[in-house]
Amino acid sequence: MKQLTISGSAIRKLHYISGITLSLFISIHLLNHLFALAGPTAHIALMEKLRKVYRHPVIETILLLAVLTQVVSGIRLLFNRQRKLMAESIQIYSGMYLSFFLIVHVSAVIAGRLMAHLDTNFYFSGAGLNLYPVNLFFIPYYFLSVCAISLHIASLHYLKTKSGWSAGLIGAAGLTAALLIIVAHTNNFKWWEIPFEYRAFIEKYSGKG
Repeated sequence: MKQLTISGSAIRKLHYISGITLSLFISIHLLNHLFALAGPTAHIALMEKLRKVYRHPVIETILLLAVLTQVVSGIRLLFNRQRKLMAESIQIYSGMYLSFFLIVHVSAVIAGRLMAHLDTNFYFSGAGLNLYPVNLFFIPYYFLSVCAISLHIASLHYLKTKSGWSAGLIGAAGLTAALLIIVAHTNNFKWWEIPFEYRAFIEKYSGKG
């Protein structure tokens, strides 16, 4: 039986298309997180409006397939990529972290929705960011995820355009967004009060409970 194989160029194309799809969603998602600067109520209000679009069964299926394609194709490309430039190394390492984050984060959200029957809103991520000692893991975990997104895009932009200043702006914007999101979700490190059901979920799955 003839074995079906996918060429490297086809994998790169799939990775690019899935990446563009996810970038559109992630941009909106990060904007939603920045609304937390105005408090949890503003964050949740915008999320409820956005969910009418991205939680449509067709859209949500496309996004989940894009996540799967991005992770699998990214891992496949990792083993065929030579690192000659710093931008290529940044692209590879940021992509590795993004793959880790996407797997863990999407799995956690699905578990929260389907197993714990939680509304995975501001307080779902807020539980990890505001409760000690798990916030010692979740603060850098979320901070690095936003940085990795911007660095991945910035390195790709540089490799295509060789424009260091614009790539630097993308990276700086990502770092700024990451800091603002952490500040917003921790109430300027004064900590938000987390409802019981979210505390119970994070304590159960972190081994604290």
